[in-house]
Amino acid sequence: MIYSKTTIKNISESVGIPKLKDGITTAMAQDVEYRLHEIISEAMKFMKHSKRTKLSVGDINSALRVRNVEPIYGFETGRPVKFHKATTGLEDIYYVDDEQIDLDTLLDEPLPSVPLDTVYTAHWLAIEGVQPRIQQNPIPSDEVDGGEAGRRAVKVQRQDGVETIPLVKHVLSKELQLYYECITESLQSADPVVKATALESISVDAGIHQLVTYFVQYVAVTVKNNLHNLE
Repeated sequence: MIYSKTTIKNISESVGIPKLKDGITTAMAQDVEYRLHEIISEAMKFMKHSKRTKLSVGDINSALRVRNVEPIYGFETGRPVKFHKATTGLEDIYYVDDEQIDLDTLLDEPLPSVPLDTVYTAHWLAIEGVQPRIQQNPIPSDEVDGGEAGRRAVKVQRQDGVETIPLVKHVLSKELQLYYECITESLQSADPVVKATALESISVDAGIHQLVTYFVQYVAVTVKNNLHNLE
């Protein structure tokens, strides 16, 4: 048997039940051995279903939960348990070597930094098949491979001692064009609610960075055309 009569008697005395008869200790030892085999067999099922060949503490705890038994506390699944042998006059005792922690040293250590709160933001990954050039999106592969060559190709042109940079055509998607037209029409509306909604959309929408220059130009032209309008 795994557990001897002496072990059963020592455990019973530690919980306040002295002087058990030999027949009772033998029956209890056999029952403990049967329960251990049952738990280990159940734990091996979890191990095999997890595609592993090494039994872990988590498998034992899962088997105990299936049997409605309180799991084992104080052991970590990822760390192997090391047993040490202590020889006594009657038999050998195996125990787990627990690491001693100095509380004074632990209290003197600086506190860890406070973790940042989880924040979720939304952005356009692609609009009408065109990827917006924002910080959240990855750099296109053609720019990564030929980025330096592209920069060299767009070098400045020297004419009569004056450096000029060729203009680059800015292509807006159909969605951004419709968005720009809708916002400009809303800003010209007489309804203050429509104007407030349009301004709020501009202030919170993070995917309209390509329209910033157009909005700046629109504001400049509108202000210039209404300089003499006192209404």
